[in-house]
Amino acid sequence: MDYHLKIQEEPVTVSVMKGDDNTTRISIGDRIYTVTGSRVDRHHLHLTVDGKRGDVFVGPNGSGKHIVIEGQSHVVEDMDHPGLSARSRKKATGIPDTVTPPMPSVVAAVLIEKGGTVVKGQGVVVVSAMKMETTLVAPYAGTVTAVKIAVGDKVNPGDVLVDIEQKTETDESVG
Repeated sequence: MDYHLKIQEEPVTVSVMKGDDNTTRISIGDRIYTVTGSRVDRHHLHLTVDGKRGDVFVGPNGSGKHIVIEGQSHVVEDMDHPGLSARSRKKATGIPDTVTPPMPSVVAAVLIEKGGTVVKGQGVVVVSAMKMETTLVAPYAGTVTAVKIAVGDKVNPGDVLVDIEQKTETDESVG
């Protein structure tokens, strides 16, 4: 099966062929990789690629996925199904976006406090994983109703670090 992806803003065609022996062959350009692996949890995979073992962390990132392999961060988007991004699915189902780390991390900084207001895209928490820092941002404008973490806390994908009450259009007209 072929996938048309955008990796770090570059269009790439990836061919995936499932083998009979629990292996998958992945072709990217002229290179073919033989992959086996297992899922550790929802965001953590343990893979063997061409005989080399490693851990891969996957989390949502806007319209695609944030993938970390050997400390290298990659943003991957599906160009064939842009309407099916994680963010679009959440909005369509009414499930709010959350501030959650893309991989197991340690909280390096908390940039907001309870009761403060944020704008969409504003940095709210900095997490550190595999010697890399990532700033997590507010998914929408609103008021911070809870800060559930402190510097030094260990956090995992799916952990909601900050609660934000979304500002609605009627909030702007009242007042």
